[in-house]
Amino acid sequence: MSDVKCPHCGGINESNAAFCGTCGTPLAVQQPPAPANQPPPQTWQPPASNQPLPPGAIPAPPGAYPPSGAYAAPPPGAIPAPPGVYQQSQGVYPPMAPGVKVTGQNTKWALGLGIAALFCCGPFTAIPGIFFAKKDMDEIAAGRAPQLNEGSAKGAFYLNIIALILSVIGWLFVWSRNGLHGF
Repeated sequence: MSDVKCPHCGGINESNAAFCGTCGTPLAVQQPPAPANQPPPQTWQPPASNQPLPPGAIPAPPGAYPPSGAYAAPPPGAIPAPPGVYQQSQGVYPPMAPGVKVTGQNTKWALGLGIAALFCCGPFTAIPGIFFAKKDMDEIAAGRAPQLNEGSAKGAFYLNIIALILSVIGWLFVWSRNGLHGF
């Protein structure tokens, strides 16, 4: 397959990329051509109001797609969720409106660990905090999570680096003044 050019910034991306790796703009996913002997995919059609509910069909909640009052059968082989259970989307992060940036869960953990490292825990929380922040930064850089706020991920990363450096300086200061009796 060939590379895809971003319509917003002109960046070159892999053909299977969902978002531009440069600016985060959603890209249209290119579908491979269907074999000539295969029938076209069926689209959803609401059943007539006088039709009985097909076996295994699940009623849609009011106001949801498919339109209210219609029924949709699950795909073949799918096990429907029990009533009252939320069905998680396939992606790691839920889809967001373009331009909306959120703080990722790993970044939130990294911020908490960095604050703890500054006040009491030193490297015991700063080192895991660095890894958590770096995880979100890598997801953003790879284009898999363009909705995450890169600034907050970098801030959490540097907060943990600073907390680690300050704790090491503090330990060296105590050790130089008191020897090993200070610990």
